[in-house]
Formats: sequence, structure tokens, C-alpha cells
Amino acid sequence: MQKLVLLGAWLVSSSALALSGTPRLDWLNKSVKATSLPHNGRPTVSVFAQPDCAACSLQLGALSALQKSNPKLQITLVTEQNSAALREYLAGFALKPTVYADTAGKSIQALGLKTLPAVMYVNAAGTVEGFYEGTLTNAETRELGTALLAGKPVPRLTVPGGVGSPAPALPGVNWASSRNHLVIFHSASCRFCTDQLPHLLKYARENPKVAVWIVAPGELDAVRKQFAGASKNVRIVEDKTDVSIGVKLASAYRAQGTPTQILVNSAGTIKWRGEGFDVQRANPFQAGKLPLE
Repeated sequence: MQKLVLLGAWLVSSSALALSGTPRLDWLNKSVKATSLPHNGRPTVSVFAQPDCAACSLQLGALSALQKSNPKLQITLVTEQNSAALREYLAGFALKPTVYADTAGKSIQALGLKTLPAVMYVNAAGTVEGFYEGTLTNAETRELGTALLAGKPVPRLTVPGGVGSPAPALPGVNWASSRNHLVIFHSASCRFCTDQLPHLLKYARENPKVAVWIVAPGELDAVRKQFAGASKNVRIVEDKTDVSIGVKLASAYRAQGTPTQILVNSAGTIKWRGEGFDVQRANPFQAGKLPLE
């Protein structure tokens, strides 16, 4: 998977999964017109890819197999490039896409896209029925595409740590104890984390019913000092029998950097997740931005 934006300073490895990405449930049932992507009234699979992205080649190969068994399927390749090198690259696939050269990156900006490849399934009415950042397997690509062509509901895929999936357990935490749990992966030496800190602390003070859990993959003593004056609803996740609990939780939640913010409801389902922090462009602690229950 190719990162479009560097969101944090700390990375972890994770085990291989089928869908190695992020379900974008925020775009389901919305009109494709809001994305600035073209649509001609046919079921369409739009794939965001670049020639220098190895995972993109895997995704294009899976779409080639899908189109081979469904020749009428409309596939739109969305790319920031428009060159002879791109055409040469596409010649290596048994794929007949419509190329949409988004050289200004308008669709990427509209969608808030962070990783490549990404795949969007749009029905004949122009409604988004599936959208995933990351590589889908051949089987997943075929399952979603076949349902789209048949006019059936497109299956929803989830990944561990992704929106819509069960939240991995935190030591000593009962999800039913609060309607909203905010899990924050935080590093004491991460600049993005220190930028976020005053906004997070202010949000916690102003929303005392939100349970805030700080998960530190390292530097635990320094993290304790940073949160020493926090309100009572902010607690650091610790396990006296396991000093590496922070790293294990980061892997379980697939937190690839700090800060990562994850909202969990009382049923233990992940409702929202964010990465990085920017006070203007990526600040989840602005009033009304988090989808609290």
C-alpha cells in the first residue's frame, strides 16, 4: 500500500489480511457526483492507481480477471498521470479501462484519499455502494463486482481494527460502561501527538461522559507525565503483567502511526477512526466532528 500523506512518526508491522486496507463507510450511499469522478449511468468500478505502486498492479490484475468474466463491466482508472509511460504500464494488463487523468487531484481531495490502491463500486444510478482503500483479493473483487452488476447489495468487508469491526479488548475495559470510548494511540516524542495533546485534553474536559483511553507503544513514563493533569475520564491503558501491551494493541488495532484515534461504541464496535493531526485539516476534536452516540 502506498501512503499519500505521512501521518505519524511511528510504524508497526501487521500480519497479512485479505483486505489490506480501510473500508470507507463514510461514502456509502452517497452520490458519485460529489467525488468529481465521471459516471455514464452504468455500474462502474473506479480504481485509484499509479504505475509506481506495486500493490496497484495486484489490484489491476484482480480487476482484469473480473472484467474478463464480465466484459460489459465499466472500469475507470483514476490516476494523476497522463503519459506514454502510463499507457505502456496498462498494456501489461488484460484490462480495458476508461482512463480518467485527474492531474489536479480533485477526486483524491474530495474523497480524503490517503492510500493507494483504492477501489470504488458505483451502481447505475450513480450511488456509491462500496469503497475501500487498500488491495482487494481476486475473490473479494469478483464478489463485490458480481453483486454490483446483478443489482444486488454489495457485500461490506471489514478488517480487524477497521470501521464496523469489533474493537479488540483493552485490559480492564468494559465497553458497555460508556456509550462512547475514544482510544488514542500516543507517543510522547511524536510531534503530531504533542500538537494534538492540548486539543485532546480540552475535548475530554468538555465531554466528561466520553471515556478516553491512551495507548502508549513506548515511553510510558513520559506519557504519564504528559497526561498527569488530565480530567478523570482520561486513563492510560496499562497491564502490570505485560509491559508490551501498547505494542500488541497497536498491532491488534492496525495503528500504523501515532496519533491514531478510534471511536468505539458501547457494543464494542468501531464507529470511526482517524490518523494524524493537523489543527486545520485533521482535527477530530472540533465541536460536533466525532460521531458520538
